[in-house]
Amino acid sequence: MQLSRSNNVPKYMEEFINFAMEHLGLYKLRGNLHFTLARANLEEESFGLCWGDRGEVEMQIASKQWGAPVSREDKLKTIAHEMTHARQYFVGHLVPGEQEEFESMWLGEKVEYTPENEHMTPWEVEAVRLENEIYEEWIKYRTS
Repeated sequence: MQLSRSNNVPKYMEEFINFAMEHLGLYKLRGNLHFTLARANLEEESFGLCWGDRGEVEMQIASKQWGAPVSREDKLKTIAHEMTHARQYFVGHLVPGEQEEFESMWLGEKVEYTPENEHMTPWEVEAVRLENEIYEEWIKYRTS
């Protein structure tokens, strides 16, 4: 795995990125992961965005949402969440739909969704579970 980061990523985030990548097994995979810490809000006021395919993934983390700074905890949880999506892309579990905006393939099955129910899709359920798991492991690691 080749990781490139924007120049403005603080040390604590670099350490967490490495921790999350190790936890998710991303270092064992092939591909390019491009990580950007946005200096402002992301589209639709998202905490993070991730898109890609088996060879290349782009990831953005917001530093602001609705004009206010995003907390350190929320940034780290978002990194873990979006890194989970990166892994899903790299291993081919999640494949974006090519013709329909709200359609993707999950483990070879077509999944249709709307923005209102996207949080219920299998890739989001997994990402939420792992964001919390990785963050809690990080806290234990940092306090031990």
